[in-house]
Amino acid sequence: MTEPLGEVFLSYSWDSEEHIKSVLDLSDRLRSDGVDCVLDQYESSPAEGWPRWMDRKIRDSHFVLMVCTETYYRRVMGDESPDAGLGVRWEGNLIYQHIYNAGATNTKFLPVLLQPNDQKFIPTPLQGATRYKVDTPEGYGRLCFRLLNKAWIKKPKLGSVRDFPSPSLPKKEIKTDISMYLTTPIDLELWDEAEWRSAGFLIYKDKPPFLALGFLTEQPARKIFDQWRKRYGARDSFEELRVAIIEGDIKGEEPGYSVHIGPDVENTIKRYKAAGLSVNADRDIFMTISRIQRMNPSAESKFLEIFKEAYRHFKTYMLVPAIHEPGGSNFKPMLDLGIFKSSIHFRRVEEIDENDADFPVIGTGSVDRDHSDRGARNKRK
Repeated sequence: MTEPLGEVFLSYSWDSEEHIKSVLDLSDRLRSDGVDCVLDQYESSPAEGWPRWMDRKIRDSHFVLMVCTETYYRRVMGDESPDAGLGVRWEGNLIYQHIYNAGATNTKFLPVLLQPNDQKFIPTPLQGATRYKVDTPEGYGRLCFRLLNKAWIKKPKLGSVRDFPSPSLPKKEIKTDISMYLTTPIDLELWDEAEWRSAGFLIYKDKPPFLALGFLTEQPARKIFDQWRKRYGARDSFEELRVAIIEGDIKGEEPGYSVHIGPDVENTIKRYKAAGLSVNADRDIFMTISRIQRMNPSAESKFLEIFKEAYRHFKTYMLVPAIHEPGGSNFKPMLDLGIFKSSIHFRRVEEIDENDADFPVIGTGSVDRDHSDRGARNKRK
């Protein structure tokens, strides 16, 4: 018989009557399967008041199930107005504090999905945790096993050690203390949702030029730049965000130029070292993710040259998001999300070899993807 581990607290947002009922059904079902669920719907009005009640339940519960939806994500991450969802924002602050106190080692807070497409609404601190999709028998079963401290797959008993003949292998140099880093400004899900399709240039007389990345969907585009500003700041001081514009013919591509967005590994290492981290560029392994957009302006277009001339004059530029229609019309930059930058790489295809950071650009002609028929061409005086 499985011994009870303690209470399990359900944290959720009151999205709709249907959603509230679904959370209650999940709690009732878990209780019927031996899990001691705690839910605010079982309480009328705790004598200590709701904030203290929530604080105590989150602190004392063995597990906290976070029922992730778009509304829950917005309120926990602080993206809604201050007077909306006070209860769940209070819970969110408590959860953040508990995860921080645990030193980012999370064994208590579990993301739960009532609908599979809510996966993208898991709060950022829990995106690395196992998530449970309880709309399927297997997903619900795995959650129950986790809450009851039972193994989903039983580990067999350890057998006796057998003698094996030692193979004759050449001696190799043994390298120790190798670290692997994944560094990227690209959130793959957000970029897929935002649908990057173009690049545009905005030129002013008395200020640095603007390079605008054109997306089809506004909210994920805003989130991309919100995340960048939180990570790099309004000014990318270490120039960790690498922007390259590569001109020249690429096999399988129409004439034009490619815009390559990714991390600058050398500058990222500088920031790591400035933060006190031990990084060995000659020994450690760095994996990166980047995005590429091929632009096909008309042969008469001079907008790239105008941008390059303005950059050479000011030696800085602003990187901003923009939205537009699928055909490129109605181009609207979002200047409030701009990031001030000094570094941009103007390259030619002919100077790039297989060890170059921009080498992935050379192979885009063999990739089946959506193309931009033209760049956004905006010039302001």
